[in-house]
Amino acid sequence: MLQFFLKRKRFFFLLVLFIVSLSLFARDVEKRKQYNIFDRLFLELFSPPLKFSTRLINRSLMLWDKYFFLVNLKKENSLLKESLRKLEIENMLQRESALENRRLRKLLSFKKKFSYKILPAEIIGRDPSSWFKTILVDKGITSGIFRGAGIITPRGIVGKIINVSGNTAKALLITDVNSSVDALVKRTRARGIVEGNSENSCKLSYVLKTEDIKTGDVIISSGLHGIYPKGVLIGKVSGVVKNRPGFFLFIQVKPSVDFSKLNEVLIVLKKKQP
Repeated sequence: MLQFFLKRKRFFFLLVLFIVSLSLFARDVEKRKQYNIFDRLFLELFSPPLKFSTRLINRSLMLWDKYFFLVNLKKENSLLKESLRKLEIENMLQRESALENRRLRKLLSFKKKFSYKILPAEIIGRDPSSWFKTILVDKGITSGIFRGAGIITPRGIVGKIINVSGNTAKALLITDVNSSVDALVKRTRARGIVEGNSENSCKLSYVLKTEDIKTGDVIISSGLHGIYPKGVLIGKVSGVVKNRPGFFLFIQVKPSVDFSKLNEVLIVLKKKQP
């Protein structure tokens, strides 16, 4: 549509100029007190087209104003959308910051419960392979971290440090097949060893068939060897198999920690001096 007018812009310019000239002349005739024959003839001939042209011009001016109004409205709408996007991003960052502060407060509150020296750390990496279940934390030898230190959260045991450098350390998760934690069944106080099961689960080994173990029983750390404080949650029994060869039950354990959602952890260093 715009190209149509642009190609014929000279014609439309002359047409508009002619109509304006006629309009001015008609207005001059209308202002006269007395009409002559020529004036009457002119008004009779050009009054209808002049009225039509006047309406057309007024309509065009109104459409032109609406066009500019819509252009300004579109620009204002774009600015509002951009402002809304910025507010959404700021809101998202504030929510994430609030969640992080909440997690840190829980860690500090949990830390005060134990007579161990405990250092908070942040997870900065994960092993992408399926062979080993490990994480990397942002604390190392310079922070007093040593090989064999336990890692916990308010939700339960995470694992232990297996390698340390200056400012980072690698930890083996309790779900790894090479992991083992001395544990107790909270309800019956039966002892066993929680071992990794190569997937996102564990098993409680070396529990005699004479023990009363039920699905849903809570498994906690025994506190032996000083790696973890006594009573830290490990998980819950998700399945028990009694009809199997040997003296021991097969006990499946679901860890209480969701390892895929870990962000911050606590590293257990040693017992505080009395």
